[in-house]
Amino acid sequence: MFFGRFDHTIDAKGRISIPAQFRDVLLGDPRLIVAPYTVYGQRCLDLYPQAEWQKLLDKFSALPRFSPNAVKFEMGYLARSHRCELDAAGRILLPPVLRQHAALKKDVVFLGVHARFRLMDQESWVKVESEHDAEAVANPAMYQDLGI
Repeated sequence: MFFGRFDHTIDAKGRISIPAQFRDVLLGDPRLIVAPYTVYGQRCLDLYPQAEWQKLLDKFSALPRFSPNAVKFEMGYLARSHRCELDAAGRILLPPVLRQHAALKKDVVFLGVHARFRLMDQESWVKVESEHDAEAVANPAMYQDLGI
């Protein structure tokens, strides 16, 4: 599982090192699926190990094919995802279209979110963190309904 926050930088070619703690979880499988996402109105990327992506696809394939929400998910998430592989140095090359989606500049943040991890531009993360913290102050019981 992926946990924690790690600050990194993207090089001029669009390569970025995956945090060592995350590489350890990947257990030798260099395949990652990178998908566009939005959190608190800020665009980011979700990164899945191949096995976790397959679990998502299995659940998706059980949905009614012509469900409007399934089609939206298919076009907005699945169709815009890309496969990236870790190189020998533990880096991936992010496709330009995904870097543009998430407005990734130089300074970025990796966030472990259980079975996948997220990549955000540092400025976007500051906004998300601030909005989340303000919401938590206004509603201290915001996690209460999760049942965990």
